[in-house]
Amino acid sequence: MKPIKRIFIALLVMGMVAPALWSEDAVDRVAVPFSDPGKPGLVKAHLINGGIVVKGYDGKEVIVEAKPRGHVVGKHEDEMDDDGEDEKRDKHAGMMRLKAGGGGLSVEESKNVMEISVPSWKTDIDLTIQVPMNTSLELHAVNNGGIKVENVNGDIEVANVNGGITLSRISGSAVAQTVNGSVTATFNRLDGKKPLSLITLNGDVDITLPATAKVDFKLKIDNHGEIYSDFELKLQNKSEKTVEDKRSHGGRYRVKIDKTVFGSINGGGQEITLKTFNGDILLRKAK
Repeated sequence: MKPIKRIFIALLVMGMVAPALWSEDAVDRVAVPFSDPGKPGLVKAHLINGGIVVKGYDGKEVIVEAKPRGHVVGKHEDEMDDDGEDEKRDKHAGMMRLKAGGGGLSVEESKNVMEISVPSWKTDIDLTIQVPMNTSLELHAVNNGGIKVENVNGDIEVANVNGGITLSRISGSAVAQTVNGSVTATFNRLDGKKPLSLITLNGDVDITLPATAKVDFKLKIDNHGEIYSDFELKLQNKSEKTVEDKRSHGGRYRVKIDKTVFGSINGGGQEITLKTFNGDILLRKAK
């Protein structure tokens, strides 16, 4: 029997014998190797409710922990039930209702691609993943948690909806986007050839780079915010103009100047795009 199949069976047995109500200490934990540990792998993880933390370490396995958040519902929620629930309410009078957390962690690996999933549509799940440092990542979350990545050198793709994104001590490429939350990234070094963009709708974009980094920036604040920099940013006059002429069809002639600010540090080099709708953009120099 292959190792992956053994893991699935173990998780199934755990689910059958585990109590219906999870305590705050209940944790599913598995360790899975890549098919070819000598080559960089890719880890994919997706959550509906909860947060994701990924840490690079000097090892060969991917270690995954999924911890449901304990949630106690107070008596006042019982008091809001329909009239038809009177009998049930009387039966449970004076008691607290504990919402079940649920486990169900699943890890699948094929051809150095590892996919991690856990039911999180009813319960908030905190997902903690340890990966070999050269691993690439594709991480997605929706509600009730941020995404944090630390000490990873691979290519990173991160998307969140209602939560921030923090990338610390990374060295590969990064594409990070959220709707409600700030995006913060600290780079040990830049790849130089691969795309790098940090985007949010409501929040700050905060990036820290080595003092010697050679970068061409595209900076854009659509609504409200300011740009701050530790670097001597050499601004470039590259405002993009969009022209729309619909007069021949009874429309209007329109000219729009793009708000993007173009600038470079240390002579320019890798292109980095930083955007926010409401928030500041901060360019920090590593100390």
